[in-house]
Amino acid sequence: MSEIPLPKKIFNCQEIKTCMHDILHRNLHDQQYDFNQCNLLTKNLSNIIKDSLKTLGYERYKFIVQIFISQEQNESLQMICRSYWDSKTDQFAQSIYINQFLICIATAFAVFYY
Repeated sequence: MSEIPLPKKIFNCQEIKTCMHDILHRNLHDQQYDFNQCNLLTKNLSNIIKDSLKTLGYERYKFIVQIFISQEQNESLQMICRSYWDSKTDQFAQSIYINQFLICIATAFAVFYY
């Protein structure tokens, strides 16, 4: 039986968190909350983050990016995610951006493809 190959570069959560924070800051620093534009904004942000992650040299990883944008900063929020996970290779990173108009939570999941 052959050994399962490990990735050459393991997903670095801090590197990804910093990358996502920079992207959120660049794209949201003067953005006001607009319900009608949130759908397009979340799609654009998730694509920008996903494309950025693909350039960092993580071979054989599949990236899943989730963006949450809300106007309410004082509301309680709970998010839950379940998956089958390989703790040796699979990881996630999260970045939260807040300005006076909105809150944005970006989560990137990296799943190694065997």
